[in-house]
Amino acid sequence: MTQIQGEQGIIKTYSNARKLFQIDHLPIAVMSYGVGNIGPRSIQSFMREFGSSIPTKNVKEVAQALLSFIIAPYNTQFGTMKEKPALGFFVAGYSQNKVFAEEWEFVLPSDETPAIVRPETGFGASWRGINLPFTRLYKGFDFRIEAELRKLNVWNDSVEKIFKSYESPVAFDGMPVQDALNFAVFIVRTTIGMATFEVGAPTCGGPLQVATILPDSGFEWVVNPQISVRD
Repeated sequence: MTQIQGEQGIIKTYSNARKLFQIDHLPIAVMSYGVGNIGPRSIQSFMREFGSSIPTKNVKEVAQALLSFIIAPYNTQFGTMKEKPALGFFVAGYSQNKVFAEEWEFVLPSDETPAIVRPETGFGASWRGINLPFTRLYKGFDFRIEAELRKLNVWNDSVEKIFKSYESPVAFDGMPVQDALNFAVFIVRTTIGMATFEVGAPTCGGPLQVATILPDSGFEWVVNPQISVRD
């Protein structure tokens, strides 16, 4: 998304934008979503600069430092816009001497501080950005229906209970790492499939970028697309 004569809009989508980044050599990674560039610089460009000078090994502090780092160029580029584009960062990994992973995130322009995604002892899956395709599958309904029902003043506890009963149960406790990877790839491929064929610019595409973060081995790429000439 870019600004053209004071207005914003999607003028081009690319399938090879980097969205997943390791922070220095730490067991901490950042996933970005939303707008793919700030002015002439891609998010990857900003993350390279940020990751080379991070002063901490704590996940929360990395998230706070990233927010402080990115908010100035974001405001410089989009500050005069009436409707500023969303730019989100999901920061996850292991702080020093911690047994459980942490997950923090913030979304510009609304958030002034990073928020914790779930308790350290909580387990689950999170998907961001183009979340509608997989949310419809996982939750069993299109969440836009809830908004419409609320507008009509027919949303109540009974309706909410019925809708929640269609959510697909997934046992995250004890899930092996390989199965967790497979589930994450399933989420992304479902999203890519919908984005590819629905009307409009394809807002999600490949190649996939997949990595694991474990307390003993740290950050490891599972699928790390390299720069090459493709037909």
